[in-house]
Amino acid sequence: MQRGTDNWRWAIGLAVIVATLAGCGDDDDAASPPTPTATATATPETPPPTATLPPAGSGLIAEITGAQVDGERRLVIDFSVTDDAGRGVAPRLTSTQNPQEVRVRFTAARLERYSGGGGLANTFDRYINIVDEADPGYDGNGTLEAIDAAAGAHRFVFSVPLPESTSAGETVAVAMQADRNTGGRTFSANPVFDFVSDDAAAVPIIRAGVTTAQCNTCHDSLQAHGTRFEVRLCLTCHTEAAVDELGRSIDFRNMIHNIHAGVDLPSVADGPPGAYYGIFSGFQMADVIFARKEEDGSVTGVQFPRPLADCAACHSEDAPTATNYFEKASTPACATCHDDVNPSLETTAAGPPGTNHFESRGYPEGQCAACHEAEMREEFDISVLGSHVIPERSTQLAGLNVSIEGISDHLAQQTPLVSFRVTDDAGANLADLSTLNRLAFVVAGPTEDYSDLAVATAVGGGAAGTLTGPDAQGRYQYRLPAPLPADASGTWSIGAEARRSVMIDGRSVNEAAPNPVVTFTTDASQPAMRRQPVVDANCTTCHGEFSRGFSVHGNLRNRVEYCVLCHNPNATDFARRVRDPQAVAEGADNATIDFKVMIHKIHRGEDLAQHPYLVYGFGPAPENFTAHDFSHVLYPGDLRNCETCHTEESYTIPPFPAEGTLGSLLTAIDPVDSSEVELGRLGPVNSACTSCHDSDEAMAHAETQTAGNGDEACAVCHGEGRPNAVSDSHAR
Repeated sequence: MQRGTDNWRWAIGLAVIVATLAGCGDDDDAASPPTPTATATATPETPPPTATLPPAGSGLIAEITGAQVDGERRLVIDFSVTDDAGRGVAPRLTSTQNPQEVRVRFTAARLERYSGGGGLANTFDRYINIVDEADPGYDGNGTLEAIDAAAGAHRFVFSVPLPESTSAGETVAVAMQADRNTGGRTFSANPVFDFVSDDAAAVPIIRAGVTTAQCNTCHDSLQAHGTRFEVRLCLTCHTEAAVDELGRSIDFRNMIHNIHAGVDLPSVADGPPGAYYGIFSGFQMADVIFARKEEDGSVTGVQFPRPLADCAACHSEDAPTATNYFEKASTPACATCHDDVNPSLETTAAGPPGTNHFESRGYPEGQCAACHEAEMREEFDISVLGSHVIPERSTQLAGLNVSIEGISDHLAQQTPLVSFRVTDDAGANLADLSTLNRLAFVVAGPTEDYSDLAVATAVGGGAAGTLTGPDAQGRYQYRLPAPLPADASGTWSIGAEARRSVMIDGRSVNEAAPNPVVTFTTDASQPAMRRQPVVDANCTTCHGEFSRGFSVHGNLRNRVEYCVLCHNPNATDFARRVRDPQAVAEGADNATIDFKVMIHKIHRGEDLAQHPYLVYGFGPAPENFTAHDFSHVLYPGDLRNCETCHTEESYTIPPFPAEGTLGSLLTAIDPVDSSEVELGRLGPVNSACTSCHDSDEAMAHAETQTAGNGDEACAVCHGEGRPNAVSDSHAR
């Protein structure tokens, strides 16, 4: 397994933070390696000179091929390091820039099985790093030996012996970090090898509740401490006994749960201003803060992009011990997201035993499963699975669906009549729409790029138009309250949203329908579908299914093709910003809510050059607005990978911008009469590209490449096949 990165690669999202954490040694050659727990040391042996090997080509293939324990209880590791063609590369224990050499580092952890105590006698597994339990790292004093240098075969002997306390039949996990610099790139590999220390024929136990592949569905790609990216390598150092320099746990379960819970950690969200969750960085000699409560009461930091209760988002079925999270409940794992609870018999940061727990009592670890069972008997019970049911995904919901089955009177100046059905997931018609608290239709056009918009409410506050039905087939008819514009032409779209409040186990749940969108022509022209640069499936990779856990606009809106009807190039946040007296007095610029600008900026978040990034949205009375600052968003992936969100090549020039594509309208508030004043319009390429590349220099560059009539010269340099094509500039 290998990974190649450009030497100038910049770290992004969560990886840039985690990369500074304590644990696993460091990547600073000037720093001393961790002091081993044993006193046995040896001078590293030097393999044959690099010159004796035939020149190696590009790439790196690194593998641990075998392991055993010698008579002095030292781990003896056989491994190979080659180029992509299988030619040997010389290993070194220290940093090297020689393209014919590869730096290798080794660590190991034994897997101890222990009883959690209590009447159930539940057992758990934990890794214990053999180099140093509390301050894990690599064995910097082991020895190298060449076995077959031309084939890349070598041996590493640990200087630190296995502890005498190692039990018979215990699994040992050996991990290697290999890094090779060649051709201006760094190639890295993190192989892990498991074996039973006293029985070569025995099947080792592999402990990993998550997989690297599952992490990479969002992190794209996971990388910390330089070039460590394999979760199982992380587990050999981020063990139960591992702590940072201030004595706080960096156990993988504890640390990762706390990091991902971030702004939702009770100790932070419900704590006083200044409360935070952080881990001490040996590189920065300070805490790295993952969540903090600011003086104004806001909470900044990591925010999980889907419900925290969605444990399966990380604990995928492919992980060897993925089921542990619901089969083996324990304080080190559970009292991390729930960090205001102490269910154990020991005092924790949450407080004394029993803090915020049942009957204010603590229990032995082995007894957790007596109440928090592995099997869910019913939704929302206190089993781990039951207590993590996401209400919007409850099987008690019947399901809600709207299907637009026809539209008539849809020419310019006509008032459309929509035929539709509302059904549950079994296909049964909803005979009474009064059970809905909202049913509305959005009409927008043309599909070349939406610029005209009308919202018509059929059921709920502000209802207008004429609603009739259902007929014998369960169809309803809705006549919109206003005609289409007189200048309407080409293809338009109509979409729907519906929601109802359902009581489930004493809680109110907003059940929403998927947003259907259909097109129609306003004249005699041929239908033309809108471009589709983003698909829902790409959003759900990180966010999960919209309206089934991840909520937008009161859980109503959940399809990209529906979002763009309103979030069009002419749309701004003026209607909400103008309700803020301070914004009016300042004559503030309004934020465009054009989808191609707003979504880019939100995901760019803290990496934006221009802070804050404020968008005014809906809010409670009497203000009826909320100012959202998205410049604290931490994107966990690589922003250069446009295809994380975009359909293939839809972001390159061409096909973007297609004929008829509009740029974003710029407006401000007139402080005299509170009206919206147009300031101009960006070009479509300028709109999309400067939403991420928003520095003064980048924006000035885009402006100088735009003619007075709005024509953009971007394709001259950034078109495909040109010197700075978009695909080349975003290549990783």
